[in-house]
Amino acid sequence: MKFFLALFTSLFLITQFGIAQETPSNSLLWEITGKKVKSPSYIFGTMHLIPNDDFLFPETLQEKVKTSDILVMEIGGLSEQLQAMQLMMLDSGTMFDYFSEEQLDSIFTYTKENLGFEEEQMRMAFGKMKPFVLVQLFTKDAFGANPQSYEMSLEKIAKTNDVEILGLETVEEQMSFIDNLSDKDQVNMIMEALRAEDNGAEEMTKLVDIYLSQDINKIYEFAVTSDMSSPEFEEDFLNKRNQNWIAPIQKIIKKKTAFIAVGAAHLGGPQGVIELLKAEGYILTPVKL
Repeated sequence: MKFFLALFTSLFLITQFGIAQETPSNSLLWEITGKKVKSPSYIFGTMHLIPNDDFLFPETLQEKVKTSDILVMEIGGLSEQLQAMQLMMLDSGTMFDYFSEEQLDSIFTYTKENLGFEEEQMRMAFGKMKPFVLVQLFTKDAFGANPQSYEMSLEKIAKTNDVEILGLETVEEQMSFIDNLSDKDQVNMIMEALRAEDNGAEEMTKLVDIYLSQDINKIYEFAVTSDMSSPEFEEDFLNKRNQNWIAPIQKIIKKKTAFIAVGAAHLGGPQGVIELLKAEGYILTPVKL
């Protein structure tokens, strides 16, 4: 469960340089200056879904989006997100081929008792989808009745104010992370989500508390110490993606005033975006929200 919740600070769907001890980390918003940037740009760490009552979105943050030339997110807006539905479909077989009979019995019992879905309904509605969909189904209540999305809110502001929107990667690239998980890891993730008490509400509360503390290094630590995390996860899902983003970010901020929004787990840590940009010669200054 902790692994899945960590995705909400690092994956839009649904981090070794030494870090100086004196480097402040208690901010989700950082100003980027230096190295001949056109004008100060900003980078902000999001949770891709967050309970409505915990949605931290002050007017000062909104103003920085409105006055930017470009909004940069992990993927470039809602229109691209909708493509994810096609990528959630299996090429062959059914979702339920992944599970043992005992596991299927647990799944169908749970969905009938907690979600009101009979086995036949589950097979018809989800059979052709990839197993990861079940994790989202089992944990939907952890975010409350009306969860908020930073990305959707940022995109709405950008479109209202004619701010250009750009993505650092494609939906296909994001979905490839899930596809690269082994069948065993996917099944374990789903069964963990099914067994979680209160649909993961307790872990969600911990994650939200860490997020609202604005300590980006603690957010990073939450992501890399999850039950299913591994050196491979940290390298492929955080480090490589962080490194891939640096070149396009440099190109953008050289010419335009940018507001960059990525999952908060990507900001902290020795190979987080903040440290990588510093290593390129930029000045990163935390901004109080």
